[in-house]
Order: sequence, then C-alpha cells, then structure tokens
Amino acid sequence: MNKHKYMDAFDHDVVKRKADFLHKVAQVRGLMQELKHDAVVLSLSANFAWITSGARSYVFMATEGGAGSIYVDSTQVAVLTNEIEGHKLINEEMRGLEDEVTLVQDPWYAQRSHTDMAKELSKSDSIAVDVTNSELSGRLAELRSTLTEYELEVFRALGKDCGEIIGQVARAVRPTMSEWEIAGQLSTNMWARGITPVVMLVAADERIDTIRHPLPTKKRVKNKAMLVICGQRAGLIASTTRLMYITTTPNASIPDDLVRRHEAATYVDAVLIANTRHTGVKAGDMLKLAQDAYAEKGFDGEWKFHHQGGCAAYKSREWVANPSINRVTGLNQAYAWNPSIAGTKSEDTVLCYKNKEGEVVVEVTTSSPDWPMIEHTIGDLTIARPKILHLQF
Repeated sequence: MNKHKYMDAFDHDVVKRKADFLHKVAQVRGLMQELKHDAVVLSLSANFAWITSGARSYVFMATEGGAGSIYVDSTQVAVLTNEIEGHKLINEEMRGLEDEVTLVQDPWYAQRSHTDMAKELSKSDSIAVDVTNSELSGRLAELRSTLTEYELEVFRALGKDCGEIIGQVARAVRPTMSEWEIAGQLSTNMWARGITPVVMLVAADERIDTIRHPLPTKKRVKNKAMLVICGQRAGLIASTTRLMYITTTPNASIPDDLVRRHEAATYVDAVLIANTRHTGVKAGDMLKLAQDAYAEKGFDGEWKFHHQGGCAAYKSREWVANPSINRVTGLNQAYAWNPSIAGTKSEDTVLCYKNKEGEVVVEVTTSSPDWPMIEHTIGDLTIARPKILHLQF
C-alpha cells in the first residue's frame, strides 16, 4: 500500500512494472511516429491495462471502454479522466507509475471528451484515438499480444491460480448442486485470489450437449458438469475448462461415447498446442490443422459449431483461428485453444517462448494438480490434456 487511505490493486513488483511501462510508452511513441500523428489516446480498457501493466480504467465491468484514457505524445504521458476517478487511478491502479504520468481531470459534471482533452494538451488536431482509429487499434492489438518478461511472469502466476481453483471446485461438485451454486464457488475462490471472473460458464448434463456458451442457470447436476472460467488479473486473462462425470452406483463408469468424444477433443487441442511452437503460422492455417484433426478422429465438421480459440492476453482472445484474421503465431505469446465436440471440450492457457537452451516450448499455465490426464504424441512432442474427472459416490 502506498498511502494509508489507498490500497494496492495488485501486488506488483514496482521496479519491473515501471520498466515495463516505459518500454511500452516507447513502443507507442514509435507507432505514433510511424502513423504520423502528434499524439495518441488509449481509451479501450484492454489498451489502458496493457500500457500500465494491469490498471483497471473501468467501473462498469461489462464494457470495452473506461473512465480513464492514456494520452501519449513525444514528451509526456497523461491520464485523462474526471475528479471521481483521478486519485484512484493514480494512487491505486497505477502504483509505481505516479511520477511517470500527469493527471488531467475535469469535474464529473463538466467533463469534456477525452479527445477534446487530448487536443488541448497536444495543441493539435492530428490525434489518433484507439476507439475510432482502426489502424491504430489493430497495431496496438499486435503489441498487446507479444508479452514482456514481466507479463509472462504475471500470466504464469495467474494461470496457476486459475488451474488450482477450477480443479478444487470441480472436485467439490455433488449431485443436486445447481449451476448457480457452482458458479458461486468459482467466483468466491477467484475473487479471494484477486482474480476477476470475466467469463463464467457452468453446464449440467444435457446443457453441455446443446449449449456451447452455457451461462449458469438453476439447473441441478445429475451426472455430468462442465466448468469454464476466464480469469483476469493485472489485465491479463487466462482461460480453462474442466469436466466431471458423477456415478452413484458400484462399478459404474463414464459412458464410452463420452470418453470417445472427449479423447477426440483433447487430440484436436494437442494438435493445436503442438503447432503453436511454429512461429508465423497464419490464423487460417491453425484452423485447417483443427479441421483435419477433427476429421481424423471421426468428427468432421464439428469445428463449425464453435470457434477453436487463439491468442490470449488483455482479451480472452486477441484473435481466433479464422482465415479472415490477418494474424500469425509468435513467440512470447499466450494461447487458449478450445476445441469442442457436443458434450465435451478441452481448454487451457499455454505460454509459447524460448527456454534458456533456445528451444521453443509451450508451457501449460492452468494445470489442475492431481487431475487425471490423457497423453497425445504430436510429432516429437507429447502433450498431456485433462481427462473427464470421474466422481464416485
């Protein structure tokens, strides 16, 4: 805590955070010069979080915008906001960066647009705002996707916590529990570790077969449950999915067809994870790899019912595997592939980077301790993916 009346939003290493911030400001200034603007304004909450290493500019969580923007020109960086939010943004959300920015705030009842505030600061009309300038927005998305060493460190810790939480809650699922109750347990455990549940999906039994994005309902668990979380901390978002099957009679087992479907989904996931090591693979080519893997396992066309996932950072998916997306795989990036087949799904968040020996590796960050696993060998790499957990009562 930096002052008694303020509380830290996240336990940052302030030295690393400051270095990270200055590096990103330099990147934005380079982009600003390349695009021939006198100043740029980052108003989208994902971009605000990225440049500040995780500051939350929003009040209403379900929005892409926020109550503050970051202004950058060739000589200064400013926070544009109102008098309600200014002191909080500087002293809590941007702890360690206070001396690197200027606070520009209007009264809440007479606040100008952030664009107008930026024009006054820059004395110029040549200003690009990420909300309205698609070229700037696209280039910032590329910068967001390539993680710094500090971001990799933060992501790794976030993934570890998400994997532990979903595994713990999954093991506590019991017959007659409602999807709402399960979601409540997930949410409670996430908030307790400083993780914002930005996506919370829970499905019981036949809802897993028919609903690909199952928002929690009052439905109660009989035999099968699927838990999905996207957890955000310091701006970064990790995603993971776990499935459980419950039996209450002796010697009962998971149905063979469900096992077959899940084995196929995990195989597609393993193919995508293994090929993430190859940098420069187009988004459309990653989709083709998934399509071929589905067909190989006897589920040709299943890919049509849900996207297959993609790159993750300050959005749950910065881009998804799709021929219309002009993006490629790269190092120092996070990926959350999520192949699904009716009744099942496989999903974790991995980091792709070079280790100390210079080898490209993929590291699963969201592993759940002691969870049963299935292994798939893809080329020279063996990938372990979570099985369906069998709970017997």
